[in-house]
Amino acid sequence: MTKLLSVDNLTVEFAGPSGPVRVVDGISFSLEKGETLGIVGESGSGKSVTSLSIMRLLPKGKAAIAQGDIRLQGESLVRLSEKEMRNVRGKRIAMIFQEPMTALNPVFKVGSQIAEAIRRHARISRKAARKEAIELLGDVGISAPDQVANAYPHQLSGGMRQRVMIAIAMACNPEILIADEPTTALDVTIQAQILDLMRKLQRERGTAIILITHDLGVVAETCDKVSVMYAGQIVEQGDVGRLFREPKHPYTMGLLKSIPQFSGKEKQLYSIAGQVPHPADYPAGCRFADRCPFKMDVCVTDEPGAVDFGNGHRCKCHLYGRETNAGVD
Repeated sequence: MTKLLSVDNLTVEFAGPSGPVRVVDGISFSLEKGETLGIVGESGSGKSVTSLSIMRLLPKGKAAIAQGDIRLQGESLVRLSEKEMRNVRGKRIAMIFQEPMTALNPVFKVGSQIAEAIRRHARISRKAARKEAIELLGDVGISAPDQVANAYPHQLSGGMRQRVMIAIAMACNPEILIADEPTTALDVTIQAQILDLMRKLQRERGTAIILITHDLGVVAETCDKVSVMYAGQIVEQGDVGRLFREPKHPYTMGLLKSIPQFSGKEKQLYSIAGQVPHPADYPAGCRFADRCPFKMDVCVTDEPGAVDFGNGHRCKCHLYGRETNAGVD
């Protein structure tokens, strides 16, 4: 059966002063209808570049898909012309960006911006599009939507601007919604409201969601599957429940250990030493080796293959011997 979205061996390169720099390196994952996939990792791991690649929004002349494929219900998005891709964006795949204040046009009222998204893919009058825009603002939990439709982005709070972004994204009832850290700039109460809203819309419309975040708590509460990215690679992926119970990669273990525990005992907050290497300085072996508490000699010299633990749970790590490698790539 054809997956709704399949990303196969995606590799993205950026132009550098000494030649192309590989920022995303051979990642693969899939998404089914109505499913939520979380992509987690530190800043600089390649999460946002992956989402921009799916939308074909990489900066021209500065970045490009070097190899691999992205297929929407079996159709390659990589091979589409820009004109054909414009018919996919918004209508079949929509995206909520991290900072709505920079994503929204400051000189147009929000109602006009939602109506524009509707009219881009539907042949309806301006009046009908505006009516739909007001209904969408109501659907995303904005009270007095007719008044908010007449407001400019700077007149709205951060939470309301993010709701407007969700309304724009859902305007044409897309099959896939990509949410790139949609709650980062919001306080915790508004974060919960935005996540609840996304789940509500997903239940009502059957939309599949790719949620890009650094917050494992959000992933545990929201997602069905998770892919853990580090230095441009997916180092572990699988079902959320199993991965949280039985993390295999030392990086995943470190991320989970970094979550604050409110047990009543005074304890120093755990952190992973070091930082993600720059793409131009990726090491020859395991990219996490310099920060890993289990580092072995082979980790420095050889890149690990992917070990399959069954039921879609995979991990790239030398800790697991060849006898375990039944599903090595």
